[in-house]
Amino acid sequence: MYNQIIIDNFSNPQHTGNLELADYEIEIGNPVCGDRIKIQLLTHDNFIDKAVFKAWGCATSIATANIFCDSVCGQPINSITQRSAEHLAQMLGELEPSQHHCLHILTQLHEKLAALLKAGVV
Repeated sequence: MYNQIIIDNFSNPQHTGNLELADYEIEIGNPVCGDRIKIQLLTHDNFIDKAVFKAWGCATSIATANIFCDSVCGQPINSITQRSAEHLAQMLGELEPSQHHCLHILTQLHEKLAALLKAGVV
């Protein structure tokens, strides 16, 4: 069963799309379940102005991509990369055991963004 957070973000994703001139792209995949997510970001002065995604996978992974994009828009990049594991789990709400891979996906998205910051790319 899906929780209301997942239902809302899967049924009515606000951040799907493609940016022709994205500043940064983050792409991850899960070889076990086959989910794949591509995030594109527009930034300005270390803030994320816009985030969009394309996702291929289960309803929960699509919702996870939308939740990530929604949570980063308008936020300073350095604060996003400081989110705790507990905070990330709360973002998705209570998950069924078969959906727990999406918490890993959300963690990976944050780790990829942190790696860009650490590398001085962002």
